[in-house]
Amino acid sequence: MKKLMNISFRITLMWVILAPVAVWACPLCVNATPYKDGLLWAVGLLIPVPFVLAYLMYGWIRRAS
Repeated sequence: MKKLMNISFRITLMWVILAPVAVWACPLCVNATPYKDGLLWAVGLLIPVPFVLAYLMYGWIRRAS
């Protein structure tokens, strides 16, 4: 168990150290493409979709009961 926790700690530590590299890579590669406006609109329109679906399901279940 202790060995598993040690491995988990090391993986988490590596992820925390390397995560900023991944975060900076996205804006740099998106600005290099001619599709940056399309990607911006796609992300902006797709982020609310799970919230809208959850609200609709809540209303559907609420009305059925």
